[in-house]
Amino acid sequence: MSEQEPGPTHSPYGQSDPYGSNPYGQVNPYGQQPSYGMQPPAGDRRPGTVTAAAWITIVCSALTALIFGFTALALLVARDQVIAEMEKVPEFRDANIDADAAVGVLVAVMVGLVIWAVAAIVLAVLVLRRSNVARILLVISCAVTALFSLLSISSGVSIVLLLASAAAIVLLFTGGANDWFKRLPSGPGGGYPGAPTGYPAAGPAAGPYGQQPPA
Repeated sequence: MSEQEPGPTHSPYGQSDPYGSNPYGQVNPYGQQPSYGMQPPAGDRRPGTVTAAAWITIVCSALTALIFGFTALALLVARDQVIAEMEKVPEFRDANIDADAAVGVLVAVMVGLVIWAVAAIVLAVLVLRRSNVARILLVISCAVTALFSLLSISSGVSIVLLLASAAAIVLLFTGGANDWFKRLPSGPGGGYPGAPTGYPAAGPAAGPYGQQPPA
C-alpha cells in the first residue's frame, strides 16, 4: 500500500502548521502588540496640569502686556498734558519732584513690565514643549508676580494676578508634572514611536525573529 504524499497544506509530522496564526511561530514575549507610532507612550503625554498652568500664564501675561503697553503709549502721546496735571497737585509740588522725569520713570517701568509679560509667555510655550529649565524660570516669575501682587492687593487686578500666579506654581508640580519633565521623550535609539516602555526596537542586524543572529 502506498503512503499518501503530504500535500502543501499538511505538516510532514502530522501537526498543524506552526506558522498559521503567528508569522514567527511564537507569542509576543512582551504581552502586547506594538502600535508603531499610532499613540505616544503614556509617559510622553503632557499632564493636564502643565497645560493649564501654561495657558493661565499665557492669558494673564498677554492681558498684562496689553494693559501696560497701551498705558505707556498713552503717557508718551499725552506727555505734556500729564505733566501739566501732575504739577497742579499740591502734594506733588511740595515734594519738589520733576514731573517730566517722573513720567519718564513711569513709562520705563511699564515698558519693563511689558517685556516681563512677553518673557513669561515665551517661558510658558517652552514649558509646553517639555523644558524643565523654562518650568523653573516660570515658577520664579510667578513667585515674584505673586509677591508684588500681594504688596499691592488693594486693586482687583492684583488679586487676579495673585491667584493666577499661585495656581500656576501649584499646577506645575502636580498631576504627574515632575515625572513628565524628568522622563526623556521617545526618539532615535529609544525604541520605535509608540513602543511600551522598555521595549527597544530591533536593530538593522536583527534576525527574522527579532533577535540578533549568532556571531
